[in-house]
Amino acid sequence: MVAVLWICSLILWFALQIGAETRLKGDEEIHVLRRSQAIHLAMGGCYEALGRMGQARPSGLERSTDNTWQPDGSSHLVTYETGQTIVVVDTETKKVNVNKANHDQLKAVLSRGGFETNEADRMADVILDFVDKDDLVRLNGAEKDHYAGMGLPYGPFNGELKSLDQLLLVPGITTQIFYGYGLEQIQSEEEDELRHPLMPRKHSLFQMFTVYGKNESLSVDETEEDIQAEQTTWESGGIYRILSCGLPPGGTPAVIIWLIVRYTPESEDGYEVLYRKIL
Repeated sequence: MVAVLWICSLILWFALQIGAETRLKGDEEIHVLRRSQAIHLAMGGCYEALGRMGQARPSGLERSTDNTWQPDGSSHLVTYETGQTIVVVDTETKKVNVNKANHDQLKAVLSRGGFETNEADRMADVILDFVDKDDLVRLNGAEKDHYAGMGLPYGPFNGELKSLDQLLLVPGITTQIFYGYGLEQIQSEEEDELRHPLMPRKHSLFQMFTVYGKNESLSVDETEEDIQAEQTTWESGGIYRILSCGLPPGGTPAVIIWLIVRYTPESEDGYEVLYRKIL
C-alpha cells in the first residue's frame, strides 16, 4: 500500500513538472508572438511618419490637426487592427550636438537632465575629454589613465560620437540618466502626454542631445514656451528623429524603434535613413 502511494505521488510530481514546463513554454511563445507584433506595429508607425514627411502646417480648417504631422515633438496615436502605435517626430536641429558643444552648452543640458550643478559641471568636462582628440585632462575631466583606474576595458573615443547612445560609454551616464527614467519632476511634467512609460522622457539627455547639426544659432537658455512657439516645419535636407512605440493587445511587451532620417524630397524615396535601432 505504501509503495503504491509513493508511486502515485511520484507520477503526480512528474505530471506537475510537465504541466509547469508546458505552461512556461506556452507563455514564452505568447511573449515572442506579442513582441513580433509590437515590432511590426512600431515599423508601421515609422512608415506612417515617413509617409507624412513634407506635409504643410495645419491651416486651421482641417477636421483634425493630427492629419498633418510636423516635426515638433508631438505624440500621435495610430490604431491598427492588431494594436496601436505612438509616434513622435522631432527635428535634430534644435538639439545640442554633443560633438560640437562647448562646456556651457553641455552643462546646461546635463542640468536639465537631472544633474546637480556641480555634477553637471564635472560631467561636462568628462564628455569633452571623451570626444576631443588630445590626451590633455581638463580640470574635472578624464582621459585613458582615469578609465584604466576605473577598471574599464576602454578609454575615451578621442573623436566624434557616431551615434548618440555611445554617450552611455561615458562614466557617470547610466541608462536611467540617458533616457530620463525615474525622475519624478520629469514624469509629473508629462502626465497628460501621450507617451508610453518606456519612451525616453522629454527632458532626458536622449531627447536634448544629438550627433548632428552645427549648434548654430542655438541658445541653451530657451524655455520650453520659446521652443514650442517657434514654427517647426519640414525642410529639404533637414535631419529628423522618429520614435515609434508599438503596443500589441494588452500593452506588453512594447517595442520602440528609433530612426534618424534626412528629408530628401528630390530623391526617389524622399528620405535617407541615417540610423536605426530597436530600443
